[in-house]
Amino acid sequence: MPIATNGTHIGSPVKTQTPVQEDDDDSRRELERPVDVKEDMRQMGQRQRVTMILNSSEFRDELDAIITDALKHGPHPASLISLQQISELLLPHTSRWTTVSSLSRAGGSVIVPINDIRGVDSTTYSKSERLLRCKLASLYRLIDLFGWSQGIYNHITARVNQEQEHFLINPFGMMYHEVTGSSLVKVDVAGNIVDPGSTTYGINRAGYTLHSAIHKARPDIKCIVHLHTPAVAAVSAMKCGLLPLSQDALFCGKISYHDYRGISIEDDVKKLLVEDLGPINKVMILRNHGFVACGETIEEAWKYAFNVINACEVQVRAAPIGLDQLYLPSSEQQKRIADVLQGNINEASDDKKWKIGELEYECLMRILDNAGFRTGYVYRQPLIRTIDKSATFKDVEVPPAASSATSFVDAGQTQTEP
Repeated sequence: MPIATNGTHIGSPVKTQTPVQEDDDDSRRELERPVDVKEDMRQMGQRQRVTMILNSSEFRDELDAIITDALKHGPHPASLISLQQISELLLPHTSRWTTVSSLSRAGGSVIVPINDIRGVDSTTYSKSERLLRCKLASLYRLIDLFGWSQGIYNHITARVNQEQEHFLINPFGMMYHEVTGSSLVKVDVAGNIVDPGSTTYGINRAGYTLHSAIHKARPDIKCIVHLHTPAVAAVSAMKCGLLPLSQDALFCGKISYHDYRGISIEDDVKKLLVEDLGPINKVMILRNHGFVACGETIEEAWKYAFNVINACEVQVRAAPIGLDQLYLPSSEQQKRIADVLQGNINEASDDKKWKIGELEYECLMRILDNAGFRTGYVYRQPLIRTIDKSATFKDVEVPPAASSATSFVDAGQTQTEP
């Protein structure tokens, strides 16, 4: 009979091992334990690990170092930053940067609230300024979440009041996702700091030059957004400028252009900026640089910035086929389409008048609030319809007319009777 190399006979039946019976009492109890009890025990194990971390001397030392370092830097949103650092020690790390498609799930491991005006600060500012600070800080967060910010550079300014010519701007040294309502710096038209906010940072005076020149010459403008995303910078370098290829481009209306002259704060540069923008236009392309979007409200400036960036994205994607292959609507068509777009923006189906960008901005604020940003935004339109409980309702508001199933037959018989 053939013999295998391991010494067993080929063809002989193979002996299978029978499973060992679980006679251990602990194993049997584990198998018979209910699912909810197992889940409770699993959570107890997780809490034990958290307790071990909190009782760790290394963790306490690192926490003390964070708090001590925060206290040394004086008045600062230190509590929020310390909270962020502490949570990053305990929570799983996730990316802070999000794309437009994931805006509804915005945020990283911790979210710094936008409306952080509390205590003494709440009495320092008027109600209108508190709301303006929160709304402007929310715009900084939106631009960061859409991926349009570039570190600590680029700026958005908002006019606080018309009488004193005071403006709000981000502190130079903070990222866009760090900007809060209390951290914004209040300056006058010359760039002198009126209120430093809750941080120790100043402002970018060279960057503020563009804003101050426009604010001074155009009192109708309340907010200015200055950005230079890659797509906009690419279009700004094209001799053709921004073409009317899409509805986003047509919405912007007539666009101004300003030739690049470097970063300068000279008076002649300010004069050229104002002349190039003109008395009516609200969008200006800065050659080889970026763009400026202006608005009578923060919402309007946001809307123009949103459309400019989208229009430039379309043009950059369409440019490789050749500009001579692109279809451009006529001047009459452009004006007619722009008028329709501008008109439809201001009215909703509920007949409530909305200014440009307000309806979209309110939707975005709702997304941020649902994500935990605490914007402090005051909504004009409640999301859920409510019923006035003070009014009395009857079972039948308008009583139906008396009728029966045979009313038509009865009427016919009545007419035929002599």
